[in-house]
Amino acid sequence: MTNKTAQLIGADWGSSSLRVFRIAADGAILETRRAADGVFTASGSYESRFRAVLGDWFAEDAPILLCGMVGSDRGWLHAPYVPAPAGAADLARALVRAPFERPAWIVPGVSFADVEAREVMRGEETLIAGLLAQEKFDRAAICLPGTHSKWVDIAGGRITGFRTYMTGEVRAALLERGALATGIEQQASAEAFAQGLRSAAGGVTRALFQARARRLLGALAPEHTAAFVDGVLVGDEIAREAAPSPVLAARGPIADTYGAAFALHRRSVRTVDPEPLAARGLLELGRQAGIVAPV
Repeated sequence: MTNKTAQLIGADWGSSSLRVFRIAADGAILETRRAADGVFTASGSYESRFRAVLGDWFAEDAPILLCGMVGSDRGWLHAPYVPAPAGAADLARALVRAPFERPAWIVPGVSFADVEAREVMRGEETLIAGLLAQEKFDRAAICLPGTHSKWVDIAGGRITGFRTYMTGEVRAALLERGALATGIEQQASAEAFAQGLRSAAGGVTRALFQARARRLLGALAPEHTAAFVDGVLVGDEIAREAAPSPVLAARGPIADTYGAAFALHRRSVRTVDPEPLAARGLLELGRQAGIVAPV
């Protein structure tokens, strides 16, 4: 363990995994521990499961702050949604104390409602808080791709609204079973991706069937099915969002996929690494709540 003192022990506890980190006063991550022990991986026993991952960090004096699905109705303790518009101060006021031997709190999610839709998020609000702590936006649109991709509107340092696309979950379901499943290893293909993106203009469900029809007629290699499906789903998602120059919080292959889609749509995008944002967000929320000493 590093000798540098942690100001906060943060945890991003999602549905399929747990990431715990020691956070320095400047928001830097001193150490990280990961476990394939998501909220939905097992039921109950949250205190003992969390303590097992903490290990010797349990003895540290730093307070603990958790975000993600750990605060859902299926998590350790339900932390009710804060309605948008919501900023760091609103989230900090709504922290819920966790039943733990050490001082620990859970970050609430954010909800949004308008005349047409209802939206919820858990975990992304902390990433947004981290992004706003390191960069000041007067107004921005932020894309957080993933299993349930979020497009978040920011104004005056607060989340004013957002929209969710089940892009990642739909992609996984389509490629694992049904007419588009191939059972063979998939390969990247810029051309197949572009074909899928162009096909999305005719409607998503029709465009998705094109992956099967083109494959059967020799116009799409079976190993490029995933690339075509990516083009359809990501292309449709981006086409529905009007922000001319959004901020893309992504890294690795998913950042490349979304970046390629923006480029094919002839739209600029700025990419930021999401890896440190949860830690920065937790530190900011801890300071706003008075859990962590101010700088």
